Amino acid sequence: MDCFSNFKYLLILICLSLASTACTAFGEEGARSKVNPDQATGPTVGKTTATAVPAANQLVAAGQYNLLSWNVESDGAISKVICEQLAELNQNDHYDIFTLSEVLPADLKKFRYALGKHYKYVYSKSGFSDRLEILYNENKFELVRHFEIKEINILNRYRAPLVAHLKDRANGTEFLVMVNHLARGKAEIRQKQATMLVDWARDQTLPVFALGDYNFDFVFKTRKGNPAFSNMLKDNIWRWVEPVELIDTNWYDNPRNPDGIDDYPGSILDFAFVAGSAKNWKSTCRVLVREGDFPDDKTTSDHRPFEMTIVKP
Repeated sequence: MDCFSNFKYLLILICLSLASTACTAFGEEGARSKVNPDQATGPTVGKTTATAVPAANQLVAAGQYNLLSWNVESDGAISKVICEQLAELNQNDHYDIFTLSEVLPADLKKFRYALGKHYKYVYSKSGFSDRLEILYNENKFELVRHFEIKEINILNRYRAPLVAHLKDRANGTEFLVMVNHLARGKAEIRQKQATMLVDWARDQTLPVFALGDYNFDFVFKTRKGNPAFSNMLKDNIWRWVEPVELIDTNWYDNPRNPDGIDDYPGSILDFAFVAGSAKNWKSTCRVLVREGDFPDDKTTSDHRPFEMTIVKP
């Protein structure tokens, strides 16, 4: 009996050991199935993967897009510096779409590679040395088409608005992104361009998000822009997405008589507008202030970038 009892005791110990091993293995397998926080918040957000974020968060991410717009001042800045600044602004692929103005033709590809090879771009043929460029994350969007609105490039001396028709690969949402740089020196040309933008937007069936340097000279104190700004808002076809805080977007110190003081304080030249069903989306805009950005120097842009976040209803 003693030998048999000892044998039974040995069998019990073996069973307990096997059970413990099985539990440990199950626990390790369970740990691997948890969501990795880095993957949930990194570049794979919005994709369907084995470690995707929870469904509720996916819905929010799928309907939200982050855009950045910036006049990079073509030959008034150094492309290497602008590339570094774009990369710094876009850490972890924060922005889905970029709209740039005053881009030298030689810099179009440089800005794309500063963001990463998964960003594709389209650019304007008009504009001479001050081109327009739209860059988008190809992992997130399919480019349906792109075009310039050539008739708004009056006398072929300025820049035609550049439009990209994008489609979200995850949910099929389609919209138009536009970048503009309206005339600076000729007020009557700028006013006509604004009126033509209203006429164009009136006929659009897709949501439209238009960003860029409009040269509308909006003054904070009076809350008024120049006549072209009034033209742009006629008939409520376009809605201005006013920044959450009004901050200067441009620095100008007359080079003929420089004094280190901004000649046009408390005003902005850069704007974001929405038209069509985009007016039903939640849109917020914010001017980005970086340490030492103003006054600019010969290597940096004389404009501040601004961001717009849009959320599909």
